[in-house]
Amino acid sequence: MNGSLTHQIRIGALGAVALALAATGCSASPTASAAGGANSLTVNLGYSGTTITRNFNPFSLQATQGTFGFQYESLFSFNILKGGAFTPWLVTKYDWADGGKKITLHLDPRANWSDGSKLTAEDVLFTLDYVKKQKLPVSWAFDSKSVTAPDAHTVEITFDKPAYAKISSIGGITPVPRKEWQSRDGKTYTNPNPVGSGPYRLKQYGAQQLTFQARDNYWKQKNIPVKTVKAPVVTGASEMGKLLSGDVEWSGGAVADVKKQYVSKDPKNHHAWYPTYGGLYMFFNHTKAPFDNVHVRKGLSLAVDRSELAQLGNPGMFNTLNLTGLDSKTQGKWINPKYADAEQPKAETAKAAAEFAKAGYTMKGGKLVGKDGKQFSFSILEVSDFGDSIQRDKVIAEELKKAGIAVDVKPVASAQIDQKRKSGQFDVVVGGAVYYNTPYNFFRDMLWSGNAGIWTNYGHYKSKKADALLKEMENSGDDASLKRISGELEGLMVDDVPAAPLITIGVSAEYNSKNWTGWPDAQNPYAMPAPWSGPVDTLSTLLSLRPAKG
Repeated sequence: MNGSLTHQIRIGALGAVALALAATGCSASPTASAAGGANSLTVNLGYSGTTITRNFNPFSLQATQGTFGFQYESLFSFNILKGGAFTPWLVTKYDWADGGKKITLHLDPRANWSDGSKLTAEDVLFTLDYVKKQKLPVSWAFDSKSVTAPDAHTVEITFDKPAYAKISSIGGITPVPRKEWQSRDGKTYTNPNPVGSGPYRLKQYGAQQLTFQARDNYWKQKNIPVKTVKAPVVTGASEMGKLLSGDVEWSGGAVADVKKQYVSKDPKNHHAWYPTYGGLYMFFNHTKAPFDNVHVRKGLSLAVDRSELAQLGNPGMFNTLNLTGLDSKTQGKWINPKYADAEQPKAETAKAAAEFAKAGYTMKGGKLVGKDGKQFSFSILEVSDFGDSIQRDKVIAEELKKAGIAVDVKPVASAQIDQKRKSGQFDVVVGGAVYYNTPYNFFRDMLWSGNAGIWTNYGHYKSKKADALLKEMENSGDDASLKRISGELEGLMVDDVPAAPLITIGVSAEYNSKNWTGWPDAQNPYAMPAPWSGPVDTLSTLLSLRPAKG
């Protein structure tokens, strides 16, 4: 997908997963072939800037890439590529009790810190208390009633009300060793020599490259085939050259036309996989006419050719979205069978015209005209720095022109777009939303009245029905209830069109299998494939790699 949109989504919604921006690159020494006994991997972690800051503070918003996963691990995660399947890590399982007001976390008794000492429940309690007292800006922060440790490997957290919806935040807790942090200022300490629970230690710091060495006492896996990970700075201008030469073997950059520019150059060893982690939507401003009219919103949605949008920039890497807003491939588990076929890849002009007619518009001389005799026209606001997004919006404008609508694409500064979205000073904006372990957070981001103008309720959509359903969903802890309520919210998306789902957005990842095999792919989606995906995904990939044969 395009780099600018990826940048927007990662910063705006991915939280702990979005720890890095689209990759930017540099030079590294080519690795030897597997036959020569290679045990190192060169990865583009996507540093922002041209030098690497030595800040491995997991509580800092400016934490250096390689802080998470490599050195600090989270409790557990969910694989949205498998419908939100639980992925254990430091915590092997969890149990809800008291109607969702209590959760018990069971730590893996093998877990230890890189200095060899045990990771215990006391470290988890300390981390939670430390973050709260120092008011640190971690993405996983949440409120609770009490936190206790019945024993060294058990943590109990209680809440005032059902907390099922907090499960992703709970899983994102990143423990630190109490002995190392109890006298530190979490806001200012840069933690230059980390003691973490992850499989790698910082071997060498350099302004242009970090080098990580596999621990020989890692608790989860004794034999780590990738002994050394080199993470150089890579500029955007040099990334493709480094990928093609093999100097970079794993990257998370959004490469334009990646199948042609990268994969086709060495189909045996060059691979690109951009699995869906969210979608792209056309957001209508519900606070102003005519976008407050459902027939106008339906007409606009029907007039868009989603299949054309899916092929822009990166042919073959993205798909059209189900009109529920969910991706049929990765979120199909949650889609009500009633909406399984709610797909609209091509523009349906006749149906669009019928919807516009219900709103009082008629076609005259190739122009869609309202009761006032004026052509239906509006503007799409877009970030001026995002050239590829501007071009995409212009394609949407051309598609809507076929329905008789005049659409102007207006590039504005990013800060202005944020302000205009919040204050409702726009007609239409195009942006992304991401998926979670269940549809609850996705729909809450997009449909909850309290999010009007922020997160992904950019259109200021307000619905008492949606709010009531989200409240019920928040208090539901079983899949059957979640599916039932999700189905009703899906119905709102289809029937009320608060926003028009367009195409999927993907986790961009390129990798070279010349030296290493075992990468996640569409046939084995065990993890998000980008090196910036998040602690559990990144580690799942690194620990699954094996030397290529011969």
